[in-house]
Amino acid sequence: MSTLSKRRRNEHRPTGGSVLILVALVVAVATLSPTVQQLIGQRQHIAQLEEDIATTSEDIDALEQAQARWDDPAYVRAQARGRLLFVEPGDTTYVVVDESTPQAPYEPVEVAVEVHETKTDSGQLYLDSLIRASTANAPQETP
Repeated sequence: MSTLSKRRRNEHRPTGGSVLILVALVVAVATLSPTVQQLIGQRQHIAQLEEDIATTSEDIDALEQAQARWDDPAYVRAQARGRLLFVEPGDTTYVVVDESTPQAPYEPVEVAVEVHETKTDSGQLYLDSLIRASTANAPQETP
C-alpha cells in the first residue's frame, strides 16, 4: 500500500515541464493581450469610420439632387414665387391676412432709467424666508 500512496502523491505534484508550460502560457497571454485589444479597438474605429462615410455619402447624394433641381427652370420659377413672392407679368397677387387672432394695439411702456437702491439686507430676507418656510403649515389638500 505504501507504493500506491506514493504514486498518488506524485501524480498531484506539478512537474517542472508543466510549470514551464504554464509560465509560457501566461507570458503569451500577457504579450498578446494588448495587441488583441488594439486590434479590437481598431476594428471598432474602422466600423465607425465606415458608418460616417455612408452617412456622408447619403448627405452628398441628397445635396446633389437638390442642386440638380435648380437646373430646372420651372423649379426656379416656383421657388421665386414661393420664397420671394415674385409674380409673372399679368398675374394678380392676393395677400391673405389671418384675422382670427386679433393683435393687441401697441402701447408704450414707461421705463425708468434711474437706478434704485434697496435699503433691505438680502441675507436677512433669505434667513427670514427660510424660517417662514420651516414653520409654515402644510398646504391643505383639495378634494
